Amino acid sequence: MKVLVIGGDGYCGWATALYLSNRGYEVGILDSMVRRHWDLQLKVETLTPIAPIQQRLQRWKDVTGKSIDLYVGDITNYDFLSKTLRAFEPEAIVHFGEQRSAPFSMIDREHAVMTQVNNVVGTLNILYAMKEDFPDSHLVKLGTMGEYGTPNIDIEEGYITIEHNGRKDTLPYPKQPGSFYHLSKVHDTHNIQFACKIWGLRATD
Repeated sequence: MKVLVIGGDGYCGWATALYLSNRGYEVGILDSMVRRHWDLQLKVETLTPIAPIQQRLQRWKDVTGKSIDLYVGDITNYDFLSKTLRAFEPEAIVHFGEQRSAPFSMIDREHAVMTQVNNVVGTLNILYAMKEDFPDSHLVKLGTMGEYGTPNIDIEEGYITIEHNGRKDTLPYPKQPGSFYHLSKVHDTHNIQFACKIWGLRATD
């Protein structure tokens, strides 16, 4: 089975790519490497030094004999994303490729806009690319409990049954995000749910 890990240079994506490769899956990594740029921009470093992705992939091959394909580019660029998916032909897509920091998204207008564009447009592009060329592929998308905030009732698994004025319905659980980052994840959830509904895509968010 062919699995494309978007955001495979990150702390979740890299571990996932190695796990899947070790289990015998044919794995590809797609990443823009922009997180490294953001670290330089903010003058911060990871607690544990992280080697360049090319070096890590070569080390993985040396140790295991297994190869992982690498595609470097931005998923907000639809042409690049579409060409990459056609080249790799994934049966599943694991999507970690987002700006993942709430404080980063709250620095100023520029960082809020960048977070929303990177996350929402990137995910929307993936959905359209799946619709056009890989409608049978399964999307696995990293969400966050931060979408729901801290309500004073139990947080249900995605949906909640509500009775109001004598009528009853099961609806998506209300969202109360606490940052522009968390808002971008809410938009992702709504876009994924809508795409699955109208196009028959498969996704686990």
